[in-house]
Amino acid sequence: MEAGSQGFLTGFFTLLHLTVCIATSPTCVTRRCLSNKLIDQDIVSQPQSENCTVDVFLKRIIYQTVDVNTKKLLFTSTLKVQMFWKDPALAWNKSMYPYDQVILPAKKVWTPHLSVRNAVSSMLEPGTKDLMVFSNGTVVHHVQMHIIVGCDINLYTYPFTTDSCPIYLSGQDSMGCGSIIHIGKIDPKGIERGDWRTESVDNIRDEKGNTYLWVTMSTRSFNPSVTLILPSILVMLADVASFSLPLGGGERISFKVTLVLSFIMFLIILADILPGDSLCSPLIRYHFCVCLTCLVISMILSMLLTRLVADGSILPFSLSRWCPRRAKPPPSEDSPNTGDSELEEQSTAPHLKPEDTALQRMANYLEGLAKQDQLAHSRKSLANKVDKVCFWIYVLCSIVYASVMLYMFKYYVCAVDNLDF
Repeated sequence: MEAGSQGFLTGFFTLLHLTVCIATSPTCVTRRCLSNKLIDQDIVSQPQSENCTVDVFLKRIIYQTVDVNTKKLLFTSTLKVQMFWKDPALAWNKSMYPYDQVILPAKKVWTPHLSVRNAVSSMLEPGTKDLMVFSNGTVVHHVQMHIIVGCDINLYTYPFTTDSCPIYLSGQDSMGCGSIIHIGKIDPKGIERGDWRTESVDNIRDEKGNTYLWVTMSTRSFNPSVTLILPSILVMLADVASFSLPLGGGERISFKVTLVLSFIMFLIILADILPGDSLCSPLIRYHFCVCLTCLVISMILSMLLTRLVADGSILPFSLSRWCPRRAKPPPSEDSPNTGDSELEEQSTAPHLKPEDTALQRMANYLEGLAKQDQLAHSRKSLANKVDKVCFWIYVLCSIVYASVMLYMFKYYVCAVDNLDF
């Protein structure tokens, strides 16, 4: 009797043990079953903590400058981010599911939202459709960010510019909840884009705990120097060399007019290339203004000197009607009063023979030509002296201007606070 009861109890406990094991064991132990179980939990909210924040570690950021718009003072960049965070609700017991990681759809799991507070526009999109979850609840995800940031780039020394602009990454809302960003390695790619070069990308955390990507950029000065600075210097050298052309004949004036028109067309063509105005306006704009002013002044000066050679005065009108006492020039041979003067001379000197009268007329004519040649020579000599003085003044002013520009480029500092946004 006792043996039967003991066998019954043994069988009962064995059956009970099998029932409990079957009830507590999973229906399947494959990765897909595990992923479906995690998906069915519908965990789409942020991991809960006492201070409503979660630490998100950006292990690697691949940074790339796409474009720098110096007209609107905007620069566009792309970030490829590999991020880590921990969600305890996604952890599992490895004794039940002997897997270290599993793949889940990114849309079925909560993922941190990254934003750029100083961006004109930004777009965040998943780098892949899936993410990886480890058994301890660690989640690995990849995202891409397309950012357009407004930055008062210091263009004072353009095209020899070096400046830095911040990209203020944040994952928190106005109440302080959300993701606390921690940045790891930053790997710049595509360093040289057009006329700009990305010098460095640094991670900076200020006193308030704000995280910045501090992007330092510089211009590749060869192309802007060839297209902007070199033509203006060559035009100014050609204008200085034009002083070697003679004043008479109009060759110098026509050459200088050609230079002025060419420089104006040059500025019109470069209107869309020149950088826009910022807190530190580009010095090259003032350079072009000074060059055009010097060309126009040089052209006007040549016109006045040419008139001085031809007329003996730089005024565009005659002063004879305001100066009646001015000595009248000797009458020419074709003057209508020549016959009257000859009659007067014949009447006052009746003893002269006709041959003597003809000789006297010839002598007077030659004397008038000599006086005119002497007057023209004196005008030309005066104009040449004034021209030489103007030439050396022009050269001296050019040297002084070049020295001032070099000093402003090298020593004058125009500061811009790019963190003021």
